[in-house]
Amino acid sequence: MDWKTVIFQVFGGLGLFLMGMKIMSEGMQKAAGERLRKILRILTSNRFIGVLVGFVITAIIQSSSATSVMVVGFVNATLMTVQQAIVVELGAAVGTTVTGWIVSLDVSAWAMPMIGFGVFIRFFSKDTTKQYVGEVLFGFGILFLGMSAMKDGFAPLKHSDEFINLFKSIDGKTFGSVLLGVLVGTITTAVVQSSSAVVGITIALASQGLVNFDGGLAIVMGSNIGTTITGILASIGGSTNAKRAALAQTLFKIFGVILILIVFYPFRNLVDWITPGSSISNIMVHIAMGHTIFNILNLIVFLPAVPLLARIVTRIFPDKKSEEYGLPESFVNIDYNLIETPSMGILESEKELVVMAGLVRENLELLRGMSINSKDGSKKQCESILRNEDRIDKYQYFITKFLVTLSSRALAIQDASKVGNYITLAHNLEKIADYTEHIASITEKIIRKKLILTDVARERINTLLDENIDFFCKSIEILKQGELVPGHYDDAVLRSVKIKKLIKDAKLEHFERLREQVCKGDAAIHFIDILNNFDAMRSDNFNIAEVVSGHK
Repeated sequence: MDWKTVIFQVFGGLGLFLMGMKIMSEGMQKAAGERLRKILRILTSNRFIGVLVGFVITAIIQSSSATSVMVVGFVNATLMTVQQAIVVELGAAVGTTVTGWIVSLDVSAWAMPMIGFGVFIRFFSKDTTKQYVGEVLFGFGILFLGMSAMKDGFAPLKHSDEFINLFKSIDGKTFGSVLLGVLVGTITTAVVQSSSAVVGITIALASQGLVNFDGGLAIVMGSNIGTTITGILASIGGSTNAKRAALAQTLFKIFGVILILIVFYPFRNLVDWITPGSSISNIMVHIAMGHTIFNILNLIVFLPAVPLLARIVTRIFPDKKSEEYGLPESFVNIDYNLIETPSMGILESEKELVVMAGLVRENLELLRGMSINSKDGSKKQCESILRNEDRIDKYQYFITKFLVTLSSRALAIQDASKVGNYITLAHNLEKIADYTEHIASITEKIIRKKLILTDVARERINTLLDENIDFFCKSIEILKQGELVPGHYDDAVLRSVKIKKLIKDAKLEHFERLREQVCKGDAAIHFIDILNNFDAMRSDNFNIAEVVSGHK
C-alpha cells in the first residue's frame, strides 16, 4: 500500500474541507452580518428564543466551536448572562449537526460546478450580496471536494489489515469499544478543534466500510466533548462569567454523553428505527441522524436544568471583588477570539462604546454639578472627573486597538464602514471627555482663586453645558438601540448651528463687558477658554450624530 499517497490525500482532503468551511462561513457572515447582530439583540431570558438563536447562528457559521468562542466572548463582555449562554450553547449543539447532514449527502459530483459557479458570481456580479453568495457556493464546493478527497484517500485502507484491526476495536460490540470510540472522538476533536471536521472524517471512514454504525455513533458523541476545548481555551484569562459559561458547556456535554452511554444500545436502536434504510447501506445518513438525535435529547434533558447548572458553575467560580475605579473585568479581557467572527466582534465593540459613552455622560453630569460660586464639593467632583477620564482614555485605547485588528479581517463593505465609524466614535467620545476635564479644571481654578464671573457669563456657561449634554445624550440613546436613525442628522445640524450661535453671542457679549471693564483679569481669560472648549465639544457631538444617523 502506498501510505504516502493515502496520507497526502487524506490530509489534503481535510485541508480542503476546513478551508471550504472557513470560506463558506465568512461568506455567510458577510451576507448575514447585520442579521446576526439583530438576532443577538432579540435574545431575552426566554429559553426557547435562546435555543433558536444558538441553532441559527451555528447553522449559519457552520461551527459550534466558533459559537462557543462567541458565547464566551459575549458573557465576557456582559452581552449575555451565564444562563442565556448555556441556552445558546444547547441550541448551538443542535445547529452543528447541520454539517453532518451536508457531508452525508453524496454531492461530490456537484463540487466542481459549485466552485465554478461560485467564482463566476463572485467576480462578475456587481451586487455585493450576490458576491457573498458566490463565496458561500465556492466554500461549499471546496468542502465537498475535500470530502470526496478524504473518501478516496481512505479507500485503500479497506485492504489494510492493520487499519481494519484498529477500527475493529471501535465496533460497538462491547461497552468498552463504545467508550474507546468516545475517547477517540474526544481527543481527535480537541486536536483538530472542529467537531464538524471529525464528523466529516467519521462519515468518510464509514462510507468506505472502515467504521460501522455503532463505532461511528461513539466517535461523534466523543466529538461533542472534544469541541468544549475551544470554549475552555477562549475563557482562559477571561472574566469570571466567561469561565462559568465555558464550564457549563463542558458539564452539560460530558453529562449528556454519560446519559446516552447508559442507554447506548436502546439509543442506537432508536436511531436505526427512525432512519430510512439499513445501517449498512445507508450508514452516512444514520450517523448524521444519530448525531442530531443525540443533541436534541441533550437539549430536552438540560433545558429545564439551566438555572441549576448556572448555580453550580457560580458556586465553582464565585464573584471576584472589583476595584472601584478599575476597568470592568469584562473589558480588561476584551475577547480577541471574536475577531474570527467579525460581525460579532463589531457587536462587542458597540457594547463597549456604550459603556464608554456612559462614563463620558457621567463626567458631563458631574461637571453640571460643579457650581462656579461654591467651593463645597467642587474639588471632589473634579477629582471624580479626572478618575473617570483615565478610564475613558483606556477604553479608547483598547476599543481602537480591537477595531484596528478587526479591520484586517475579511469584512463586508457595510461592516468595514461600521468599523471605521466606530474608531472615529471612540476618538470623539474621548475628546468630549477631554473637553469636560478641561472645563472642570478651569472651573475648579476659578473657585480656588475666588475669581468673579458675571451672572450673565455663568448663565451662558450653564446654557451651553445643558445644550451639549442634551445633544450628546440623544445620539448615545440611538447608539444603545443599535439601529441607525437617519432623521437624527437634520436635528444634529440644527442643534450644532444653535450651539455655535450661542457661543458666538456669548463671546460678543463678553467683549462688550471687557470694553466696559465689567469683566477683567484671569476670569475673562478663563471664560473664553471655557467657550472654546464648548465649541470643540459641539464639533465632536456633531461627528457622533453623523455616525449614529448613518450619514458618515
